[in-house]
Amino acid sequence: RFSPWRDYAWAAGIVLLLTLIAVPFQGTITEIDAAMLYLLAVVLASARHGRGPSILAALLAVASFDVMFVPPYGRFAVSDARFLLTFGVMLVVALTLGGLTTRVREQAQAARLRERRTSTLYSISRDLAGARLRPDLARVMLRHLHDLVGGRITLLLPGADGRLERVAELPAGGSGGEKDLGVARWVFEQGSPAGLGTDTLPAAGALFLPLRTPERILGVVGLQTPESATLDSAQRQLVDSVLDQTAVALERTELAESTRRAHLEVESERLRSALLSSLSHDLRTPLAGIEGAASTLLDEERTPLSPATRRDLAATIVGEAQRMTRLIGNLLDMVRVESGALAVQREWHVLEEIVGVALLRVEDRLAGRSVTTRVPATLPLVPVDDLLIEQVLINLLENAVRHTPPGIPIEVSAEARLGEVLVSVADRGPGVPEEERERIFDKFHRA
Repeated sequence: RFSPWRDYAWAAGIVLLLTLIAVPFQGTITEIDAAMLYLLAVVLASARHGRGPSILAALLAVASFDVMFVPPYGRFAVSDARFLLTFGVMLVVALTLGGLTTRVREQAQAARLRERRTSTLYSISRDLAGARLRPDLARVMLRHLHDLVGGRITLLLPGADGRLERVAELPAGGSGGEKDLGVARWVFEQGSPAGLGTDTLPAAGALFLPLRTPERILGVVGLQTPESATLDSAQRQLVDSVLDQTAVALERTELAESTRRAHLEVESERLRSALLSSLSHDLRTPLAGIEGAASTLLDEERTPLSPATRRDLAATIVGEAQRMTRLIGNLLDMVRVESGALAVQREWHVLEEIVGVALLRVEDRLAGRSVTTRVPATLPLVPVDDLLIEQVLINLLENAVRHTPPGIPIEVSAEARLGEVLVSVADRGPGVPEEERERIFDKFHRA
């Protein structure tokens, strides 16, 4: 780039200053000393202001050296031809030193830019990796872009209807006009930058860049820089890198959300199938019992029944209906648990009372079995929902009855441990096969 006039003025000033310092010693210092002094001026100019001012400093240094330190003094003339070689060597050395110093300066500046770019990319990569939701990604991107270019940063993403809309802005409270929103929509549709500093729609109040991946365009980012300044090449490269990483992270979150929704749909379908399978399996038996008993009662005109038989059939209908009620109640409770609608009402209770109520509710199903209870009276009170724990015990007792031969004893015990109370329902049946134990709590799974 061309240096501003202040850089050239500084280069000329440093040559003039060294000349004023050296003039009082005109008769004392040699031509070699003076030449070294002027070479110092060239090095200072090139190190501070670049190639253009260093060339000016070199030319002024040769001219000042000729006028002030080469006879005849005070005139731009040379009385001794040997000084022409000195002028030439001095000019070449000055230009070479200026070029080398400028190159080192440019390399140092490029290294600083690379370091800044690497640091920025590492920082945003780390922050984006920790963001899991779209609002978090938007905040990370806006903060880094604001640190890079300042001004106002706007993120626009397609809504549910596919139309582009503002979703985040930093600093908040901006009021981009409909014209800028139209430019952003054009960028979203065409996938090319537009707006301030470009050849497309340059009258816009901001620069709009597409947020894209190799497959598609995810959104648009608007950059409204302070005083409508345009971005230099280094800033633009950093901005593009930030946008590329943000686009990848945004696509990652969308894919994760799609995967989660697909997983939920699969789980819902599997639960629905398991629920239907369970209903068809568990309700078939009580329905068959109710249907058989009711059909026998209806056929009483052709086949007279004794009062005892009628009572047995009626009891069968009532028992099977109660069984269906319990099954449906369990299913409804399961749905409430899955949906988060089941509120646990914890209160302090005596565990012995909960166990006794559960045994009373399954008393008819425990007929013919020996049930032993070992619940010490010294157990502490437990903070539980008594109705839910009671249902847990009922389910365990029914499982013990269902999966063991008739007459096998059942044992209910409880013991206090460090910070907890352990309640066990044990039977003497065949037990759960080793390969089924991992799935024992899967919904509706049957061994």
